[in-house]
Amino acid sequence: MNNSYSKIEITNFRGFDHLVVDDLARINVFTGANNVGKTSILEVLFMLSGMSNPLMPTRVNYWRMLSTATVDSARYLFHNLNFAELPVLKAVMKEGIRKLTFVPVMTNDVTDITSSGSSSRSTIKQLDLSFDVTEGETYTHHTTLYTDAGGNVQQTVDNSYREDMNCLFISADKNDNNAASNFALLVKRNKKQEVIDALHNFEPAIDAVEALPDGLFLKMEGVQELLPIGMAGDGIRRMINILSTIANEDYHTVLIDEVDNGLHYSAHRCMWKTILDFAKKRNVQIFVTTHNLDCLQGLKNVMQNNDNLQELVHVYNIAKTKHKGFQAYKYAYRELKEAIDNEIEIRR
Repeated sequence: MNNSYSKIEITNFRGFDHLVVDDLARINVFTGANNVGKTSILEVLFMLSGMSNPLMPTRVNYWRMLSTATVDSARYLFHNLNFAELPVLKAVMKEGIRKLTFVPVMTNDVTDITSSGSSSRSTIKQLDLSFDVTEGETYTHHTTLYTDAGGNVQQTVDNSYREDMNCLFISADKNDNNAASNFALLVKRNKKQEVIDALHNFEPAIDAVEALPDGLFLKMEGVQELLPIGMAGDGIRRMINILSTIANEDYHTVLIDEVDNGLHYSAHRCMWKTILDFAKKRNVQIFVTTHNLDCLQGLKNVMQNNDNLQELVHVYNIAKTKHKGFQAYKYAYRELKEAIDNEIEIRR
């Protein structure tokens, strides 16, 4: 996997002043307390995978359910909203590095109305992004995101750079559109049966999945008509999305936020077995988040009888410590098994 990540370093981004995550594996699981920054790590990886796209800052904020994708929404990417401390996102790849930073251009023409009257605050009217694939402090490539005179978001791109990474972010919310488009590609490539067989392990009543012009439909045992995917449970919809993405083999990197979202704890083992088996066969690196200890238990149970699967996975507990700041504590299989079997708290 030449396009795989081996180390990431985050500086002044969202809640992180600084974090290093090293020795990344084929499958990487980020756990930890709520609001510790697990999703932010996925956002960093997504931005680095498409760092030449100046719309990346607005896209990751869109997933945070910000009402409008404005240039000024990039303010929430800056640590503590401190625009003097620039974010620096860096990754060591199997071959080379990736690095990205962005500089805001401010204006003071926005007035907030408060209970005590009016007050002006600076807004971001332009975001200058710089990126490169070489070591050092300088950046060769530059793009811009800005607001034009009519209030519309515009961009400039760097035509001298060609991106060779392809990444998909599967958010914690249901996204049936992604599932439909990815499954439709599998149908065209005559590769849908592997996903259907895997889904049958989750729900034996599923006989088939069909990609029709108006979305995905399920053929269920004992039901005369095809059912729209919206009629299925959240867990089935989640797994169709995940498995259709991995099976396509179009992505170097797949990011899954709250991988167990919508799944009953009894389905965690089956979920992990399916994901690990798929990842083992394909040239894809997977990053997921979870705060569910039952989910980690299911992962351990799947790996414990398969040495090959044990080598695929690293679990990282993300924690903010009193003296060392943010730390990523790595658990390979043996450490994870010891912690779970001895009821040692993984979330430090």
